Amino acid sequence: MKFRYFAGYANPVLTLFHKIHSFLNRNCFGGVRILLYHHIPENKIALFKNQLHYLSTKYHFITPSQFQGFVNGEHSFSDLKLLITFDDGFKSNRLVAEEILQPLGIKAIFFVSTDFIELLDSEKQKRFITQKIYNFKIAHFCVTSDMRPLTWKDLEYLVKQGHSIGSHTKSHSRLSALSSKDKLYGEIIESGDILERKLKIPITCFAYPFGDIDSINKSAMDLIKERYKYCFSGIRGANYYPVCKYAIFRDSISIDDPSQYLRLIMENGLDIVYRKKARRLIKLTRDNFQ
Repeated sequence: MKFRYFAGYANPVLTLFHKIHSFLNRNCFGGVRILLYHHIPENKIALFKNQLHYLSTKYHFITPSQFQGFVNGEHSFSDLKLLITFDDGFKSNRLVAEEILQPLGIKAIFFVSTDFIELLDSEKQKRFITQKIYNFKIAHFCVTSDMRPLTWKDLEYLVKQGHSIGSHTKSHSRLSALSSKDKLYGEIIESGDILERKLKIPITCFAYPFGDIDSINKSAMDLIKERYKYCFSGIRGANYYPVCKYAIFRDSISIDDPSQYLRLIMENGLDIVYRKKARRLIKLTRDNFQ
């Protein structure tokens, strides 16, 4: 039995523990959990729709601008709120935005890698997906026909619909593995500049590829802080005020996750497992929630 199925049964115990811990730390105000999705396969769009319907019956979704207002201390929440994000820039993101997010009135942040958007040749797209996005963890033949990149017109459409666009580097490189300052500059600074020129909107959000604590380092973080207002990770956790703008936590969600496991995540049942990594990320920013 996979962990996410087993963990659902521990939900009451873990959430009770977290509530007691939060009470003792006087953290009784509402926070924001940010859901992280990637490619949504065509044959699982119905599952994605059901998942969002389930979540929307229990929690309220906020917009990217509302989240930024929360981070900046412009308003607070009395209960848990949710924000949706998508990484990488797959074509399926526009499809779910049209068919699912729009009818539900949900606005999301789409983090895209500009080199992926620029690829027109299908074979080059497949190589980028297997080598860059999945880091050789899937075979070339596993890349399905619906795993195409968004186009610039797709991104313009998303912006017109009220969604936000953020940078996910140029080539989806692991930033901690880059020793060259020029390469780091290209991945971090230039990617945002390209998006701004093409879309003619401010690009203030950045999400570093792979999202784990070992995929970011001090050199990369310093450049991110120079160019962007907010940096999103892939480290689990709820975001409570005051939020560190460069250590924003997100929860990676699988479309196949059972409802009990989803609720375990939403109710902070897994946060304790990632606490040390969260602290390391905050320490890396060196701004102490400023």
